[in-house]
Amino acid sequence: MKLSFASLAVAGLLLSGCASAPIKFYTLGAPAIATATSPLNATTSVLLVDPILLPDYLDSQDMLVRHGDLLDRSTNGRWGSRLSRGMTDLVTAKLSQIWPTVFVTSHASSSTPGTRLNINVTRLDIAADGQGTLEADWSFIPSDEQKPVTHHRASFTAHGPIATDAENVALTRELVEQLSAAIGASTPSF
Repeated sequence: MKLSFASLAVAGLLLSGCASAPIKFYTLGAPAIATATSPLNATTSVLLVDPILLPDYLDSQDMLVRHGDLLDRSTNGRWGSRLSRGMTDLVTAKLSQIWPTVFVTSHASSSTPGTRLNINVTRLDIAADGQGTLEADWSFIPSDEQKPVTHHRASFTAHGPIATDAENVALTRELVEQLSAAIGASTPSF
């Protein structure tokens, strides 16, 4: 059975019509944040930012929009890493800017940090109407057991367009930056 050139062309057009747009990968922008660094020495305070905890359904590469009880996954957009990793990187970068004399890191080293920061995000919703909500609690845990652990809790909102994945990213970034600013304002004693 021989196929004519016209038959092959029609088949090719039909198949190409079924192709979807390529997947795009997004970050919250942490790697692009550069600041002047202060010299570090043996007495520099160290803050270890633990990986941010998210509800299981959020901690993936899927970009989600909430429609009431339904979560819609973007067909063409994904986070470049698990959302918890991207959020941890952004919070770490922002706190490094807020506290330039403190060595803020999300990577454990061989030395014991002076303080650990534990962040638990209990809610992160980007709703179909463009309303974003983030609820979180965080604790500063000193390595010195004689010092008290301090606990904080806050809720953040932002509103903006979410017609595109890039707009979803911008709204999510705004919420995480609000969280970072609130953590920065609750300065522990280093």
